[in-house]
Amino acid sequence: MTEPMSDGEIRQIRKDYDEDIERAMQRRDERLRAAIASGRKQVDLVRLMDMSREAIRQALNPEAREAVRAARAAKKQGGE
Repeated sequence: MTEPMSDGEIRQIRKDYDEDIERAMQRRDERLRAAIASGRKQVDLVRLMDMSREAIRQALNPEAREAVRAARAAKKQGGE
C-alpha cells in the first residue's frame, strides 16, 4: 500500500492547475490580439470564440484584466 499524499502535495495539484490555466489564457490572449492586429474585429472574436464582449475586452487589454482581478480580490478580502 502506498502512503497517502500529504496536504502539501494535494495543494500543489491546485497550484499547478492554476498556473497551467494562466499560461493557456496568456497564449490565447496573445493570439486574439494577433487576430485584431491582422484586421479582424472584436465582434468577430465574440462570435467565433463564443465569449462575452467583456471577456474579449479583457483578453485584448491585459491592464483591464488586472484591474478586474484586483477589484475581485479586494471585494473577496472585504467580504471575509
